[in-house]
Amino acid sequence: MSALKCSFFLSVLTLLVMISPLSHSPAGAQNSPPVDFKLIYRAAQLARHAYDKKSKILVRYGANITRVATPGNTNVQYILLHDHQRRIQIVAVRGTVDDTNWKLDRDKRIVRDGRSGVLLHRGFRRAAETIYRDVKPLLNPAYTTYLTGHSLGGAVAAILGIYLWDDAFRLGGIYTFGQPKFTNLQGATAYRDLPILRVVYQNDTVPLLPDQTRGDKQQFVHIGPVLNLLTGPYYLYGTAKQATQFSRRSFRKMLFQISLPDHKMKWYLQSLRDKQSGAKRVRFRDRNRYITRHKYGSGVDTTPPKRQFNFNHHN
Repeated sequence: MSALKCSFFLSVLTLLVMISPLSHSPAGAQNSPPVDFKLIYRAAQLARHAYDKKSKILVRYGANITRVATPGNTNVQYILLHDHQRRIQIVAVRGTVDDTNWKLDRDKRIVRDGRSGVLLHRGFRRAAETIYRDVKPLLNPAYTTYLTGHSLGGAVAAILGIYLWDDAFRLGGIYTFGQPKFTNLQGATAYRDLPILRVVYQNDTVPLLPDQTRGDKQQFVHIGPVLNLLTGPYYLYGTAKQATQFSRRSFRKMLFQISLPDHKMKWYLQSLRDKQSGAKRVRFRDRNRYITRHKYGSGVDTTPPKRQFNFNHHN
């Protein structure tokens, strides 16, 4: 591994170990990772790298890679990194890239999860269960675990976090980007202490979905606080309670502001870079003053022809 790549990986781990590991806490403790924009930017880079081909990932991370795999038939790739000296392990999950993933996204029937006991989005649960069976034997319960992912990968990373939480793993934090909803209000309440931070860029459409299950029998809501990235140094922060309440029927609330281009990892990374030297929190009522409108197709988009739903690939 080159000195530059080794330096990058060590910088990620150095930022991660700055955060005290979180394990199970008393009910109502409301654990959430701190708003550390340097750490969140590194987590976003890992989420972005999960989209790369296996050969490129192996070159980038070298000896720190424990596994790069797409287990089962869901075609959801994940990366597992270890730093045995610092006793850290990191799981990064890829988002939607093809028709197989798209079918998971659309399978919004809600089912009782045998591990957690709560209701979960069937497609996301299926992908998470498949990865968990594959990755768990490679995880060390004594290490601090971090998870990250974008889009579908964010929902899967969050569910993996629930499984690890229930199995008494030490969670340092779950950082998701443009993550869709995957449970109902009862599920969000049961896991209100999960150390998760959802990051949403401006008016990204995907975190507003799915609004309801097929047949409108259940409403999907979000778990955990939300960091809403706005233009330049500006951002909005919502507590877990605020974010969960707002996420009820959120697509209908935000119908006239939604933006498909805002889902691109290009813009997430750019917005986080803009906040590295200083960030300013704004009030919700002033939020629209700090929105940059992107035209559809703007930025780097390697979407194959006739695959318009796949807008997650970025350089």
